[in-house]
Amino acid sequence: MHKHLIAVTGATGVTGQHLIPRLARRGLNLRYLARDIRKARQFLGNDVELVAADLDDRASFDRALEGVHTLYLNSGHSPALEEQQTNAIEAAVATGCARIVKLSGNIDSPAPIPEAHKALEAKIAACGLRHTFLRPNFYMTNLHYVAAGLKDGDTFTSAIPRDVKISMTDPRDVADLTATVLDEDSEHDGQGYYQTGAAVSLDEVAETFSRVLNRDIRYEMVDVDVWEDMVTKRGLPSWLIEHQVKMIGFAANGAYAYVTNATEEITGQKPRTLETFIADHALAFART
Repeated sequence: MHKHLIAVTGATGVTGQHLIPRLARRGLNLRYLARDIRKARQFLGNDVELVAADLDDRASFDRALEGVHTLYLNSGHSPALEEQQTNAIEAAVATGCARIVKLSGNIDSPAPIPEAHKALEAKIAACGLRHTFLRPNFYMTNLHYVAAGLKDGDTFTSAIPRDVKISMTDPRDVADLTATVLDEDSEHDGQGYYQTGAAVSLDEVAETFSRVLNRDIRYEMVDVDVWEDMVTKRGLPSWLIEHQVKMIGFAANGAYAYVTNATEEITGQKPRTLETFIADHALAFART
C-alpha cells in the first residue's frame, strides 16, 4: 500500500464519483473528507476511511488533515469558493501536509469562478507546499444541462456562436489524470496541466447527437439576454448566471478552442471522444 496518506475532497461530485474506483484500484492510502457523512457513506461504501470536514469550517479541516501527506482539493462552484478552499489550504499548511493537488479549470477567463481558482492557485504556490494544478476545460457533462431540451424536443439552445469551437473534456479523463498524478507523487510538482479533448462547435455537437441518438437534432443560437431570461426562469442563481454570461463571452472569442495532449502524455490513453460520451449517456438525452 502507498505509504503516504491522501485526503480526498469532492468525492461525491462530477469527477469524484469516477475518481473513487480509480484510486481504489491503485491501492492508495486514502481518507475521504465529506460534509455529510451519512450521504457520503451511502456513496462510498463501508470499506473506506471517512472523516467529517466542512469547507466553511476551518477547524474541521485542521482535525481532518492530521497525519495527511497529500490533500486533493476539489469543491463545487460557489460564490464562497475562494474563502472555502482557503480554509483547506491554511489547514494543510498548519497540519504539516507536504503536498496539494488542486482541481481548478481554465484559470484565464475573467469570470468569477476561474478568477477564484486563479487566486487559490496563487495562494497554494506561495504557501511553500509541493503542488500540482489540474485545469480541465469544459466538461462534457455540462451538455446534460445545455441539452435539457432534448428530453421533449430536437433542439438545444445557448448563446455561444454556432461556429465557435470549444474543447470538451470527459470527466472520466479528469479522473484518470487525477489518479495518475496523486499516485505518482513528486513527478508532477509545480505543474499546471490544461486538459482537453477535441475542440468542437455546437453545430458539430448537434451533428454528433444526431448520429449517435439517430435523431435529427439542431443547435439554436439565441442572444445572451434571451438566454439569461431562459435560465433565470429555470431558477439558476444570479451569481451563477453572471459567471456563465462571462464564460459565454470568453467562449465566443475563441478562448476555449485550444487543445492539449495532457491526457495522453500523463495517462497513456487518448482522450474520450464526444461520440463515446453521448453513447455512454444516451439514456440521459433520450425523449421522455
